[in-house]
Amino acid sequence: MTKNHLMARSEVPVELTWDLTLLYPSDDAMRADLDATLTLADKLSGFAGHLNGAKELLAALTTHKQIETDLEKEYVYAFLRRDSDTTDATANALFGTAAKAATTIATKEAFLEPEILAIDEGALAGYLTEEPGLEEFRYQLEQVCLQKGHVLATAEEKLLSRLNRSLTSADEIYNTLNDADLDFGMVHDDNGNLVQLTHGNRSQFTESLNRTVRREATLAYAKPYHDLRNTFAQTLNSFVGAQNAVAELRHYQSGRQAALAPHQIDERVYDTLVETVNAHLDLAHRWYRIKKEYLGLSDFNQADINTPLAGADLLKTSFEDGKQLTLDALSVLGDEYVTGLKEEFDHRWIDVAENAGKRSGGYQISVYKANPFILLNWTDKLYSTFVLAHESGHAMHSWFSQHHQPAQYADAPIFLAEVASTFNEQILTNYLLEKYQGNKQVQLYVLEQAIDGFIGTIFRQTQFAEFEHTAYQAEQTGQTLTADFLDQTSTDLLAKYYGPDVVLFKEAATQSWAYVPHFYMNYYVYQYATSWAASTSLANAVWTKQPGAREAYLNFLSAGGSAAPLKILKQAGVDATNSRYLKEALAVFKQRLDQVEELLK
Repeated sequence: MTKNHLMARSEVPVELTWDLTLLYPSDDAMRADLDATLTLADKLSGFAGHLNGAKELLAALTTHKQIETDLEKEYVYAFLRRDSDTTDATANALFGTAAKAATTIATKEAFLEPEILAIDEGALAGYLTEEPGLEEFRYQLEQVCLQKGHVLATAEEKLLSRLNRSLTSADEIYNTLNDADLDFGMVHDDNGNLVQLTHGNRSQFTESLNRTVRREATLAYAKPYHDLRNTFAQTLNSFVGAQNAVAELRHYQSGRQAALAPHQIDERVYDTLVETVNAHLDLAHRWYRIKKEYLGLSDFNQADINTPLAGADLLKTSFEDGKQLTLDALSVLGDEYVTGLKEEFDHRWIDVAENAGKRSGGYQISVYKANPFILLNWTDKLYSTFVLAHESGHAMHSWFSQHHQPAQYADAPIFLAEVASTFNEQILTNYLLEKYQGNKQVQLYVLEQAIDGFIGTIFRQTQFAEFEHTAYQAEQTGQTLTADFLDQTSTDLLAKYYGPDVVLFKEAATQSWAYVPHFYMNYYVYQYATSWAASTSLANAVWTKQPGAREAYLNFLSAGGSAAPLKILKQAGVDATNSRYLKEALAVFKQRLDQVEELLK
């Protein structure tokens, strides 16, 4: 038997790491800029009490824009340094410095929204007419005005800003615990060797054709979450409690309203998602029944749900292979999009390999004054190529909007951002099905990837959305989110979403909520499901070359956050105010199930 260990950060080949010199040549250079930004924030605070004219308002907004743009670069540099290796004390200290500075700056900026809201509506309209330079900030000012009744007095806003890091500290505690301190132990691979189980390599074992291997890995992965269930519960309880408290302070009726209203998302979008998906749970149940019957397992359980019907891994891809597949598939979007992808691939915007202490999962984060950055934890499974395509969708959304919008509108709200990422997954699926249309085994494998996307994104994320909303509602009514309460809530939802053909593991009830970092992003998860449904429609239009579809989609990417998200999405061709788009996406899911059953015959 052998033992495999993760590489130290210093052992990762440089070409597989992101190039942070695109931001700063050194930590000291970043600190110097951060000091300058703090000084600029002092200048901004001098406008407090003096927003009594168009020129003064323009000067304040312009200064604020510069602060936010500069701080983004400084903060992201420290954030990426920390996430490269969460056990690196120097990187953690640097991030702490940046986070503290961000809190200080937010406190100095806290006067701005209350004083804008205090300006008479007629006077503000006159400012916009009088000063042409304010036109760039019109939508920003409209968004601020929407918060009337929810933005507090200047002194209260300053106090909340000072408390912000403490109020959100549960997020950092959770990430440190999850990424740096959990040990999943050693498990056996298909050859009987003992291998260290990690966030990054888990799927290699849970998708094994050897039932003993996947059961061992499934339970081993769930064990530390279950062992630390009380700690994870207290962390989540602290975060949810803080969010609900701030919502109450800002005069919202609930934490959900506080999370959705600033982005102009009607709460009916959330409820429609849950209701529509619940009405179609029979489709998810059908998928598990297909697997159970094909595998011939009378006691089909949670360790079996990821077993590939197509057999052993097909289309294994190196990072280089994954980049080429992504480029080939997304060439349907034209030269400008491909140019952006090549910039990403050729200039080390991506941190590829897993290393000890590196943050788990994958994400994209953008810097207006530089470029987007992507974190991956690559395995040679086709799944990693889908993650690359997904995060590249985010990156190109940022890249297009940065080239077409001023800094304050370059970041699309999450509701739109997840459309751009899942769109790429849909296109990659269509490309692979066409590329391998003569190979039934590969067709089955790719269809499984597509179905797993629907299961993991529409059904699983809606399950998470139900869980999250239940937790927020319970805490708001005085319920402490104990491990027992969260486990029971999770168990009930798992049983409903998996259906009668899946046997549940007790330990997995804890894992199902404790391993989800997005619960610390405050009503984030539902948007994965709504976005997947929307992107299904948009990708189909582009792939089938419907007139104007590609141009409309590129315009969607270029719009960033320059208008209300529902308006931008509608201009691209999807109306998210009713359930039609969800039903259309679920019809595609049913078609994929039909295709799989036909292949299995």
